[in-house]
Amino acid sequence: MKRSDWHLRAGAVVAAWLVAVAAFALVDLVHPMSPWLLVHLLLLGAVSNAILIWSTHFAAALLRVPAEGSRRAEVARLGLFNTGALTVVLGMATDLWAAVLAGALAVAGAVAWHAVVLRRRMSRALTSRFGTTVRFYVAAGALLPVGVALGVALAREDLTEPVHARVALAHVAVNLLGWMGLTVVGTLVTLWPTMLRTQVADGAVRAARQALPVLAASLAVIAVAALAGNRGVVVAGILGYLAGLALASRPLLAEARGRPPTGYASRAVLAGWIWLAGSVAALGVVVATAADWVQAAERADRLGTPLLVGFAAQLLLGALSYLLPVVLGGGPSVVRTTTAILERGGAARVTVVNLGLLGWILLPTERGRTLCAALVIVVLAAFLPLALRAVLLARRRAACA
Repeated sequence: MKRSDWHLRAGAVVAAWLVAVAAFALVDLVHPMSPWLLVHLLLLGAVSNAILIWSTHFAAALLRVPAEGSRRAEVARLGLFNTGALTVVLGMATDLWAAVLAGALAVAGAVAWHAVVLRRRMSRALTSRFGTTVRFYVAAGALLPVGVALGVALAREDLTEPVHARVALAHVAVNLLGWMGLTVVGTLVTLWPTMLRTQVADGAVRAARQALPVLAASLAVIAVAALAGNRGVVVAGILGYLAGLALASRPLLAEARGRPPTGYASRAVLAGWIWLAGSVAALGVVVATAADWVQAAERADRLGTPLLVGFAAQLLLGALSYLLPVVLGGGPSVVRTTTAILERGGAARVTVVNLGLLGWILLPTERGRTLCAALVIVVLAAFLPLALRAVLLARRRAACA
């Protein structure tokens, strides 16, 4: 199977989850729904599928170890993962804890399998300058089953409110800052300078190598301390995670100073990174200043929107806007055309999304927040028709060639 054909088929899975996210988000503005559903459609569905697909792709490229020729194993992992994800969503919607457990086991099994495959490829590969990136992927894959287990515990109804708040914080830290956060940090070592069309900064690999243990250890501290009920140690873990982000950020900032981001893709990724750092810092303040775990959980809920929309959704769409033309191929002229399609209105889209997100969070009136939310959702969702147009054009050019 050609690379472009594979990415079209695999990308259709991500697109389907994104369509569901956009549809349910718009419905939620009129008829409020469970926040759990939107969070997991985005993170468990769209983001996690993108991580599985693209970390496999990048690992093969960086290690120079090709993926399986038939891709049967990768298809099986994605099938197992999506079956599990859908079962989890249906189980939560119908209050069937057994279904949630079964789906969670499938999700955890698929991701653990993915991490084992990447680790085996590392052991077979020759020394690679950017092998550290794959170590981030393996660490992220090892964390998600832990986060899944915490999520299953949260699905039970016999937890007291303070215990629920502590488990929820550990769950968010492991899944969002671990599974997604580590993947993003590792990927940007090479993807960010590629997007900027500049060279990898001196010391970038060393900075990533130093940041990984700091980030991983900090996540462990946050999760264990949250479960143990020690807010002071949780704050220390959050500060450690911020220190790891600062280490990883130095070469990224140096690359951006040399070649500032100019298009939608790079600007969206940069904005997503800023929202991540800002949200983690705000989480530290929330946990440190709350009177108890229940109040900490209530205040932390307000950080869900910047983390999910500002960081997760925006960074995912920015990365896909750059990667999709590359894998569609078709020659330099086609890549330029498909890139132009996905970059259309880029500066305005990034501006509207981020200013709208600030309004969504800060405006005092419900009506104002709802209008901002609708605007942000619609502008982010514009990626879908633009991506479809880029795909159709690339396929039409390929057929005529």
